Amino acid sequence: MSSSTSSSNKIAFYTMFIAAITMLPAVGLVNWLTRSAESSAGDIFGIQRIRSVIESMDYMAEVDGNTALFVGSSLVKDGFSPRVFDDALEQASGTRVTSFNVGMGNMKPSYQKILVRRIAETFALHQRKAALTLIEFNPFLVTDARQQFRPFMTEQIQAVLMSPDEVVDTLWDDPERFARLVSIKYLRNGVSAEAITGGVRFLVGQAQAQAPLMNQLTEDQLKHIQQLSEFRSELNKYIYQEHPVTRKSHVWNPLTQGGLIDMMDLSPQAQTLAAKISGEMRHPKALEMDLAGRIQCCDIENLSFNDKLVDEFIGTVKSAQRFSDRVEIVVMPRNRKWVQPSPEGQQRLAQMLAHLQQATGVTVRNYQEHEAFDESAFYDVTHLSMDAGRPLFSTILAQDVAEYFTQNNKQLSDMNGQRSLQ
Repeated sequence: MSSSTSSSNKIAFYTMFIAAITMLPAVGLVNWLTRSAESSAGDIFGIQRIRSVIESMDYMAEVDGNTALFVGSSLVKDGFSPRVFDDALEQASGTRVTSFNVGMGNMKPSYQKILVRRIAETFALHQRKAALTLIEFNPFLVTDARQQFRPFMTEQIQAVLMSPDEVVDTLWDDPERFARLVSIKYLRNGVSAEAITGGVRFLVGQAQAQAPLMNQLTEDQLKHIQQLSEFRSELNKYIYQEHPVTRKSHVWNPLTQGGLIDMMDLSPQAQTLAAKISGEMRHPKALEMDLAGRIQCCDIENLSFNDKLVDEFIGTVKSAQRFSDRVEIVVMPRNRKWVQPSPEGQQRLAQMLAHLQQATGVTVRNYQEHEAFDESAFYDVTHLSMDAGRPLFSTILAQDVAEYFTQNNKQLSDMNGQRSLQ
């Protein structure tokens, strides 16, 4: 080796060493800032819930007895109570099941597919199978518009969801992407630089778009905003006092089986506040703005589906069949007063659900038009409310799937009877 080559290698080594020493404080500062922001403002980067679900997969696979998972978007996170479901299912079928809420915000099929694949691997590692897995099909998360929405979130969510082996596999195909994934997953606490800068741009854009509407707010509407803020602050105080462990309800918690805090967990005073909050959130102006946002981001009325996302959803269902005795697709209730698909949108959805059933071979339970869910069951144009919609849907869903468990119990009883005769 020549002296010049040796000298070059030393320079390269020292350069890398100095760069690492320089970057470490910066990385530490970013992590401290993001953790502080999440601690004070909640899941502002959209990954606290995802991180906590990944960390809880072993727990879900280790629970004894019959287990059921409901995997989906924030509609599932907010709209499904595992404990209400379990009690209603036991009453309807005589079977005790422990269900888990695996709903998360921003969970379009490309993310769902990674998550369910990791759940399948975890259950295989523990040599376990779930009795039932429900996979939510959220129509407005499978559109062309949604595929283009918030692209700065994609790599961040994928990095948090991916296993270490999956991250390593990207090294050979795309070294630059591998470096970004490693940085996000292991050095930046799951928060990418793109998510921070892109999130700021998105919020600024939203503020600019809504500024004209805000200027048109009446005195009644301003009073509504102030009242809602006061109710939320008061409810948070009750929750912090009554549930110091589970107060961050968006973080996956074994005590609530991944579900959010339910009405039954609250004192009468807190229950009254929760109901008032749901009522205040249904202010017509707030719902009008919420609907406009859903139309812009997700094409919620025309539902022009994205072929790639549809294929990924089908792949998700097939992955779930690896670790579950039975898999079903569920479409959550629709706020029919506010979300009114166009005739073309309705036709596309009907054709899509038929396609999904044919492609996967599983039951599709569609609650979009269910008459039990009127406007009062929602707190906005898409999410079921804590006080009314969530317990109602969880009970109805349990009653509907009870037939499967009842048939299973009968088959086991018949088999045991035949063995005793032999």
